Amino acid sequence: MFYRSLFMAFFVLLLSTLLACQQSPPEKNPLLLKVGDRQLFLRQFERELRVYYPDLSDLPFPEQVQLKADLVRRLVERELIYAEAERIDVQVSPDELDAAMSELRGNYTAEEYQQVLRAAGQTEQSWKQILKQRLITQKVSAAILGEESKISETEAEKYYLDHKEEFRRPAELRARQMLFSNREDAEAVLKLLKAGGDFATLAREHSLSPDREDGGNLGYFSKGQLPPEFDKVLFTLGAGQYSDPVESPYGVHLFLVERRRKEGIRPYVVVKDEIVAKLSQQREEDAFQKWLEGLHNKAQVSVDWDLLKTQ
Repeated sequence: MFYRSLFMAFFVLLLSTLLACQQSPPEKNPLLLKVGDRQLFLRQFERELRVYYPDLSDLPFPEQVQLKADLVRRLVERELIYAEAERIDVQVSPDELDAAMSELRGNYTAEEYQQVLRAAGQTEQSWKQILKQRLITQKVSAAILGEESKISETEAEKYYLDHKEEFRRPAELRARQMLFSNREDAEAVLKLLKAGGDFATLAREHSLSPDREDGGNLGYFSKGQLPPEFDKVLFTLGAGQYSDPVESPYGVHLFLVERRRKEGIRPYVVVKDEIVAKLSQQREEDAFQKWLEGLHNKAQVSVDWDLLKTQ
């Protein structure tokens, strides 16, 4: 009798569960867009939306609709690129993705890296997704465009001659520094300098600044690139002159101005690589966009725009 009652109770529970499932409406996940044979459903789109716009719900509704429409267009482009990547067998290996993630993290500590992610409203997984898309796009672009983005010497020279003002530099100094924890230490090293000591050598021996390994080398800089208290001293010194101790929030400094460079146009030989990189990137972006538009015109693309207005 006990087992029969237990069976009946189990049966009633099972039946009620089945009825509840039948009465509950199925989760709606309609097709939002189709690009050729590739499909993206509404729930997938909503996950993408949270990656790119984590604070979307804080915006006015018309702006939300506009951003959703912008994302749909970007996803159409992405699916076109992914389809082409499949066609020409372009892939991103786990090692390539890990290397790109390591480069992205740079010198951040694990805690700093997580803070950057949180500030951007991202997770490591969402960053990986975005980065993977970027790498695939770069590979497809390189495979499709080939040598189209190559810039000739003549083109680079012409750009330089037509845009010389773009390469005008302000007056600059090349300097070295030493950093000390107190004024007494700085005064002691200053005496060694006045006795004929070499600034770079003394920097390696006495400076607390990380650049001591390079003799305190600060490279070239113009006014406004360093703290005002540094500019105030450095730009009054002539080439070969060193400063008296200069106090700052970091400690006490000694400076040496090695060279002063007047305002002027940077020579072509110095900026050539910069010009080639800029023109190459512009040409590549224009050619890739033109290729993408042609692909879009040939592909069968359908989007249920009404879905965006009801979500």
